[in-house]
Amino acid sequence: MNEPDAGQSPEAAIAACRIDLAANLPAEAVTKRLRALEPQPGSDPALRAQWLIAKGIAASRLGLRGEALGDLNEAADICAQLQDGAGVADAKREAAVVHSWRGEGREAGLSLLRALAESLAAKDGVGAALALIEAGRLELEMGRPHAAAPLFDRALKIDGANLPATQRRRAEVNRLQSLVAAGLIDEALRFQQAIGPDLDSAPPRLKLLVAIEEIRCAGARGEFEEAHQRLRAARALAPEEAESFEAVELAEAESELAVRERDFAQADAKLAAVIARFADDDLAGREIKARLLSAKALDGLGRAEDAARTLAAALRRAVARGLVGHADQVRTALAARGAAEGSADLDGCLGPPAQDLTRRFVRRRPLGAGGQGSVSRAYDIELGVEVALKRIDLAALYDNAQRDRLVAAARTEILAASRINHPGVARVRGLIVEPGGDATLIEDLVDGPNLRSLMKGPVAAERALDLIARIAFSLSAIHAARIVHCDLKPENIVMAGPAHPVIVDFGVALLDPGQRSRRGTLRYMTPEQKHGRRVDARTDLYALGLIAFELLGVELEAARSYWRGGKAVTKSLRAVGLNPQCMSLLRRLVAPFKWIRPSSAADVSRVIFDSFAAARRAA
Repeated sequence: MNEPDAGQSPEAAIAACRIDLAANLPAEAVTKRLRALEPQPGSDPALRAQWLIAKGIAASRLGLRGEALGDLNEAADICAQLQDGAGVADAKREAAVVHSWRGEGREAGLSLLRALAESLAAKDGVGAALALIEAGRLELEMGRPHAAAPLFDRALKIDGANLPATQRRRAEVNRLQSLVAAGLIDEALRFQQAIGPDLDSAPPRLKLLVAIEEIRCAGARGEFEEAHQRLRAARALAPEEAESFEAVELAEAESELAVRERDFAQADAKLAAVIARFADDDLAGREIKARLLSAKALDGLGRAEDAARTLAAALRRAVARGLVGHADQVRTALAARGAAEGSADLDGCLGPPAQDLTRRFVRRRPLGAGGQGSVSRAYDIELGVEVALKRIDLAALYDNAQRDRLVAAARTEILAASRINHPGVARVRGLIVEPGGDATLIEDLVDGPNLRSLMKGPVAAERALDLIARIAFSLSAIHAARIVHCDLKPENIVMAGPAHPVIVDFGVALLDPGQRSRRGTLRYMTPEQKHGRRVDARTDLYALGLIAFELLGVELEAARSYWRGGKAVTKSLRAVGLNPQCMSLLRRLVAPFKWIRPSSAADVSRVIFDSFAAARRAA
């Protein structure tokens, strides 16, 4: 901490307080120093404005929202009278932080709009970049990480080189947080490696935040030993005080890891204090996320009523603060619990009716129709992204059994999506129940053709195998979440890019391997599905094998018989350049007996990539 210097000017002393606040040093001690520095009103308005901004930041850190906003707004008024645009922008940015932490999105957005306008008018690139950074943080607090990452990108490109080192590093860490929260784990890891050297001299708090995101990345990939190594590293960076905010953030990350490892008792033991701290500090977005995690732990412990209560509290909090992204997540969790409990009453599990869909979703265009209803493409004003809307037409159905099937399919899709976070798997963002009884699923828009359209022309063997390996990686994430898709087919794999297949439609998925199922598409069903026997991950691998043969130009009937060693198929596969290793893999994939098939989707990917490596070495 910068100790006060008897010969230091008031301007320098206030600036030193700002530096200590930026370094996240204790706000109580900084506040004490600022009180001793208080300028007399009217003596030097510019100095008083700077003092008020520093005092407002410290008050916010102490949880004194009203005092903080009063100081910051008074400072902005003084700077406006002095025609000091940079000062107005500074005060408004800090006011936005106060609003953002507490989930007050509208007020934070208006403050940031004023800050950005003042910075642009003053031709202050650093000020504009700082406003964009705070806008990104606001998107994170509002539960919209996909919208946050581009703002951090833009800020770092506009004037990242001229940003103060601490601010630049904070923005880099925030971008990492947004990528992880959006489920873009591979991109997050690449970015973390890129910024690693820049963080070597970063303050301990920033290093801790990076370590926390590394824990989350390893956990999301199922690399639990790596996650625990990162956890030990994070503990070494955290303050010793058990009551510190950093300790609470670390406890939240530990709880997430515990839930992934199904250690629900450990997660529950830690989350009560986490939720209480976020609630005491009035951090609505963080409290809601912690309650969502708590509900998973409570359900895992068989405490369904407690889980329902914490979700209800989270939904009330999200609706009261207008946190639509978080509210959608809570409604999704409530609907998923309905699936687990077998209830057919959607209205009863989703809380208050949602807002008018015609106001929230604009630029609608039809995408097609499916077994559940119509599908359209739309722009979600609240989430700030294009989405796919799957309307489930329930109100006009007289057949209760059909209605129950549609409701069960919707809930299955929601529950499956709540378990998986992978770029090769489409997410369900939420479910909205309309007053008339119909429901609408909000899903990721995967903009591209499905795999069937790719099969209309010849596909090079190397590209076909590369796509199969990527689909297998996505299946590995699905199976790690204890889900069997049960309806893998070319129509349910959408190409988001030339080498980016995305698995969609979990309406008939099984949420616990080992159950019996006859659901799926007949052409891709395994023998065990056709006979209503128990299915598991190897059921999806059989369908993956059939898809691989189709990509390679082999008819399905010939593919099904290949496990017996069909000479015509062998000749065809050799002709397109497959090596014996890949041919053996395909034969095992379409075996009628589960025990012959590969044990995991990850093994399929490894065999294919190993064969690529061997071919390159031979060349």
